[in-house]
Amino acid sequence: MLFSFCIITALLSLFIAPSDGQAGQCRPWTVDKKNRIFVLTDIANEPDDTMSMVRLLTHSDLYHVEALVAITSFWLPNVTRPDQIHTLVDAYGEVRGNLQSHSNSSFPTTEYLKARIASGPPVYGSQAISELEAGGNLTSGAQMLVETVDASSDPLYVQIWGGSNTLATALWYVNRTRSADELSSFVSKLRVYSISDQDDTGPWIRQRFPDMRFIASRDGFNQYETSAWRGISGSVDAGGPDDTIVHNAWLHENIQLGPLGKHYPDIAFIMEGDSPSLMYNFQNGLGNPEYPSWGSWGGRYVENPLHSTSQFADAVDVVVGLNNETYTSNHATIWRWRDAFQNEFAARIQWTLAPNSRASNATHPPIVVVNGSCGSSHLEYSVKVGDTITLDASPSYSPDSNADLSFTWFQYLEPSSYRVTNNVPALNFTYPGGSGGRIAQFEIPEPESGYCVDPQSVSGGGVYSEAMKCTTLHVVVRVKDMNAKYPIERYRRVLLHMQPYSGV
Repeated sequence: MLFSFCIITALLSLFIAPSDGQAGQCRPWTVDKKNRIFVLTDIANEPDDTMSMVRLLTHSDLYHVEALVAITSFWLPNVTRPDQIHTLVDAYGEVRGNLQSHSNSSFPTTEYLKARIASGPPVYGSQAISELEAGGNLTSGAQMLVETVDASSDPLYVQIWGGSNTLATALWYVNRTRSADELSSFVSKLRVYSISDQDDTGPWIRQRFPDMRFIASRDGFNQYETSAWRGISGSVDAGGPDDTIVHNAWLHENIQLGPLGKHYPDIAFIMEGDSPSLMYNFQNGLGNPEYPSWGSWGGRYVENPLHSTSQFADAVDVVVGLNNETYTSNHATIWRWRDAFQNEFAARIQWTLAPNSRASNATHPPIVVVNGSCGSSHLEYSVKVGDTITLDASPSYSPDSNADLSFTWFQYLEPSSYRVTNNVPALNFTYPGGSGGRIAQFEIPEPESGYCVDPQSVSGGGVYSEAMKCTTLHVVVRVKDMNAKYPIERYRRVLLHMQPYSGV
């Protein structure tokens, strides 16, 4: 990936040309490049997979759906239910036209999605590998996974909402039928996000393919209470997140509406436990799925070097809750965005009810422009201690005529640190008068230690080596319509790479 870098001198404001080459207003909001997603779901196990599938379909202009594969899990060990996916896609077909009228990006057709529905092994976990070793054949889901990886050089984001034996059997097959270089090329394109381990093949995969990028909460088997993904709707960090918007009463009023929304079931155990893996691929300007430690609606994850630098486990964020108390937890990496992801879901359910028109009074994503840069990708700069930085989002706008956009600038501290936040230089934002918060200014402070060096020049490991490294500061602007019943939030992230500093 190519980034633009510039050294910023003191009192110099940042500006880059629009990424689409336009001299005027940026185009209405779209994703710069859609992620390819491959979803493995133990749908029919409990209502939450159906819930997540409804969310997936209403947001399907944000990514390219490569497959929807029905699978097994500990909780659904002996059967797959692709018929339930077909039912939901049929309901989606009734509202796709309405959805498309509200978006500048394409929603997939019903015909396309139905052709991409398949099944994994109808057995539990590693039994599927034993069947292959005994001469069995790949299932349609595993075969589709192999073909989808082969079809493009782009990463394939595999979301595991249940057990992982479909992925395991695909890897077993490729390992047996291809050379070492071909296997390495195949594995290098996979990006896995598993909602914990829901059968015995997750550890099998990570042991045998340690270089494959794999995100998973490392809880004890079936000990889900400690998993980050419970932050989406679980009873965690009491008083911090807003629990009212993840209860049946709110869902009945705001989600269970229309031809598709009526298929969204009531909560049985947890609302949408699988959706963090889906929302990880929502490109709204906040996260980047190639960098799990940056944080996004799908949570934040860091390398676990005891296993592999390609394997990621839960990280923690420090977040002030609704009750003004501070919470430090892995759950907070997800619930801190709860208002945003529930509001957008509700807004999109409204899209399903009627085509876009002035009379519909629907809400649409704002277009966030920072220093002239259009699109959803992050910006990246090199900075020095003492530089005064200006970030200007003034050209941002909403396609909705009655919108009143608010701008919130914040420093996302946790991605900058090896020990939560307490060694990160804090930024002090100021806002020039008359800008309405659209322009933020701040000065680059000294590192905590009074000096820092180029990370590439640091050898060895441990806390002292980490403390020497110049960090990257993460600044995010959040933009939403204050007049909307269901405001849709969009973001832009700015990375500020601190240059070596000696304090002299």
